Amino acid sequence: MPDNDKSLKGWMNEQGAACGGALLLLPALALLAIITQISLYWHLSLAVDGLIVHQQIARPETWYWLCICACAWLALDRVRHWLTHRSHHKLCGQMQNALHRQLLLGQLALVRQHSRFYWQQLWLNEIPSVADYLSRYKVQQAVAVLAPVLVLFWLSGVSWLVALLILICLPVVPLFMYLVGTGAATLQRRHFIALERLGNLFTDRLQAADLMLIHRAYDAQHTLLDSASQELNKRTMKVVSLAFLSTTVLDFFSTLSVALVAVFVGFNLLGEVQWGPPLSLQQGFFILLVVPLCFTELKTLGRLYHKKNAALSAASELKPVLAPSLSPRPGGPFQGLEWHNLTTSTPNLKASHLVLQPKDWVLLQGPSGSGKSVLLECLMGQRSCSHQVKGEIALLTQQAVITPDTLRQNLCQGNQYPDQQLWEVLQSVELDSWARHLAEGLDTLMGKHPPLSGGQAQRLALARILLSQAQLVLLDEPTAHLTDQQHQRLAKVIRTQLSGRTLIWASHKALPETWFNRHWHVNQLEVTQR
Repeated sequence: MPDNDKSLKGWMNEQGAACGGALLLLPALALLAIITQISLYWHLSLAVDGLIVHQQIARPETWYWLCICACAWLALDRVRHWLTHRSHHKLCGQMQNALHRQLLLGQLALVRQHSRFYWQQLWLNEIPSVADYLSRYKVQQAVAVLAPVLVLFWLSGVSWLVALLILICLPVVPLFMYLVGTGAATLQRRHFIALERLGNLFTDRLQAADLMLIHRAYDAQHTLLDSASQELNKRTMKVVSLAFLSTTVLDFFSTLSVALVAVFVGFNLLGEVQWGPPLSLQQGFFILLVVPLCFTELKTLGRLYHKKNAALSAASELKPVLAPSLSPRPGGPFQGLEWHNLTTSTPNLKASHLVLQPKDWVLLQGPSGSGKSVLLECLMGQRSCSHQVKGEIALLTQQAVITPDTLRQNLCQGNQYPDQQLWEVLQSVELDSWARHLAEGLDTLMGKHPPLSGGQAQRLALARILLSQAQLVLLDEPTAHLTDQQHQRLAKVIRTQLSGRTLIWASHKALPETWFNRHWHVNQLEVTQR
């Protein structure tokens, strides 16, 4: 097994710790159900033997035990299915909560690393795949090992030769299951990548529908989407054909083994075969009923084998996201920082020495794509980083986040501010006249209506920053969507209202050098200061 698969399985087993008791109980319930089923077959064979050989109805206690075993078997089966569903639901909820926590910690820094379709796939498909592996495949794996042992133990008391035949035939089934399934995980991962690419392609075209209409590109894009979907269909059929091949191999060898036992039992009853102890009708009938149990659990494992491959593919996507690389930022007042050898994992940003004192103003500069936003996200605690800032921080990103709540809730973010203060901050960012024309003023719900331009959304997010009490403020191109005149006016507002706080300002637009006592420069993911 590749080391990567081992680490992924180890990670999935860690996720199953939350349902450890239930996941241990499930194999026990399955084995109890098999024991009651074997006991049921034993008493059924007694009843059939009495009816055919002795021409008499079985004794009342035989029917009594038949009813008890049948009821116990059905009850255990129902409890097992209920507990499986409950464990699956709990595992999904646990991983969804973990994903939600990581999204809250990472915010836009994490979200923008992948497409929306990728996050939908994680939530709707990949998390359930891991839960299926833990609640169904892992349990069935244990049952498929222990059930044949139980059956062989029972058969050895009836006919050691039949038990030996089954023991010889059994290893063939998992061997071929392993051989066929070796490449399935790779195909599953390729299928996930192809599905994600097609989803990204489709969502991108939906977002650019107006642009496609202007350039009359519908036919060309339709051809492109059709070609991509055909490629996905080919990959899907490869996965499906492999699954059919695996099932066919399992059915072939299990049927062949049962047929071999049936031929032996038949010839033994006819007296044509003298090997082993002679069999009665009751023993032969019992053997024919019980032998398929050896292969039933293996065949069930074979049908679930694709869940293992799907789970490995899902875990390779989920593990980097759900790994607890981010932790809540320590609270308290900001008291400055002095960092040596700052590093991040992805991308590999580094800084040999950074100093920031309370009430410092830092101008952060560098070419586009050099890593300025990555540095601010590291300071905010939204990316895995070798160092961590202590204290309350406010970050204004290039992409303003406006939630589908009221204007008041978007400004307050869970805090309480008087209306007069809200109107004053809206006036300072030049949004007061826009807000007064809203149907319900501060209590108007934000969404597609009223529409917000990029500049208005950025100013609304800036108003949130001005209202916050954070002592360290990080600004990532706060005036990028504004005209030069608006940039100059709002830059003065920021200078006036945030002059008593510590501020790091990333900007490509001109700002007075006298505002800043420190300058940081980022180039090719390396930060220097002067």
